[in-house]
Amino acid sequence: METAKIATYVIRRRDDGLEFVPSSLYATLMVVGFGAGAATFLCMSIYFFRHPQMLFGPILILAACLIGAMAVRAWRTRNTPLKIENGGRVSYGEKELCAAGTVRGVRIVPSFGGEVGDCEVRLERADGQMVAIPSQYFAGFKSYAQARPFAAEFAKALRVEVTESH
Repeated sequence: METAKIATYVIRRRDDGLEFVPSSLYATLMVVGFGAGAATFLCMSIYFFRHPQMLFGPILILAACLIGAMAVRAWRTRNTPLKIENGGRVSYGEKELCAAGTVRGVRIVPSFGGEVGDCEVRLERADGQMVAIPSQYFAGFKSYAQARPFAAEFAKALRVEVTESH
């Protein structure tokens, strides 16, 4: 088994194909970041509960719960691989994203959410439909330059081209 590393991802070559998983440092930073955010909002809500003239306490508790849920999701999915099987089937965990041989290309596109300049890697199927990768670890990149190495490895494994849409 051969292992390569691209910044925040570990790529494992297996007998049946390729697996992409987040690096342990990246996964830890994401979980700790969300946990710290949840703790911060929780502490701020305590201040506002002591001053009842403000109604921010319940809102901040809801925000803390949401961010805490994101931390739990990051923890639970940190070892879920994004797989490319030798026949070209792409899956994330148990969910099939693209059937074998249906991926026509890998495309780097502007992100639908986030800041200006953010982008994401999507799979273009033979029927023209774009398929997003559902993991928060593989969801977005801050620039096209950051997305290119990931997209290139993905395209190389699928034997397709990488294209960019700006």
